[in-house]
Amino acid sequence: MQRRHRGSHWLAGSLAAMLLLSPALAIQDDIQTILGDDAYDTGSDSNDSPRYPEDNGDGDDDDWKLPAIVAGAVALGLVGRWLYQRNQAHTPSKDDAMMSRLQRQGPVFAPSYNTSAFAAIAPVRGDWPFVLSFSHEAPVMVTLRLSAREVPEVYTVRLPFGAGDIGEHRLQFRLPPAFGDSERPAAIGVTATDMSGQRPAPGFRILALGCGPRAVGSVAIEEVSFLPRRIRAQAQERASYRFFSHSDFTNAVAEFIRVEDASDGERQFFVDEAPIDGGLAANRSIAPRQWDGRDSFERVSRGTHRLKVRAWAPTGGWVTAWSGSRVNVAP
Repeated sequence: MQRRHRGSHWLAGSLAAMLLLSPALAIQDDIQTILGDDAYDTGSDSNDSPRYPEDNGDGDDDDWKLPAIVAGAVALGLVGRWLYQRNQAHTPSKDDAMMSRLQRQGPVFAPSYNTSAFAAIAPVRGDWPFVLSFSHEAPVMVTLRLSAREVPEVYTVRLPFGAGDIGEHRLQFRLPPAFGDSERPAAIGVTATDMSGQRPAPGFRILALGCGPRAVGSVAIEEVSFLPRRIRAQAQERASYRFFSHSDFTNAVAEFIRVEDASDGERQFFVDEAPIDGGLAANRSIAPRQWDGRDSFERVSRGTHRLKVRAWAPTGGWVTAWSGSRVNVAP
């Protein structure tokens, strides 16, 4: 049965002309002075924090370390600064190490971030299709930026969505040839602000992000279901999840993300993950799977959660999709 994306506005091929080669944002130096170097930490050494997948010691250096701060206006600045630094600092050897990590572990996100201002690391290639799907509850300025070695500036797409455009949208275009004829790691930044560009948009929700021939056509991972609305972990109630894949992916993982609504944008915190053994087959839904509402330390993860699916193939691209539905975990 043919599946269609409903209730969205398509922004497709013609947007390739809107991909701008633009100077990186000038970020005030006092942001880093106030926050210190810890603003770029990708995790915590505290035993009270959930475990995040290990990176096996490569690729996780200062050149590629993600800004993990989740505070709204500061996150806007840190994402911009980090993209500019990636454009200036990374080297071929460190790119190779990161590329090896991406092939094993898929696209990289910080363990905590603000959906109105966040960054990721993932492979790109010239002429590859790129997709960003999102929804918003108020007028918003959405900015997507990509930075990669040997690409002279930060490529930027900046699009306003007014009061008449509230709802779900899909931004789709092909990357320009400047990104090269082979895969390379890229820093990807997504920010959503009010029309002034100064304040994060609290009603912005990221739904999917992907790049490569297997990731785009329709968004490769859709119909992400995560139910019921509430479970009691100590009563051994479980949440059920499933999703549909349009493409073959050799690797996939489901992540359980605790979310907190805030005036400066939804915050997301990694809780635990479950690999999808055998990857994904094209045009199939995975069999329903279950989550017990606990984190990687087997503690009850109280609060509201979304499901996040990451899927990737060594040479075919990658996609990350978030569930629209949420599960509240009670003791």
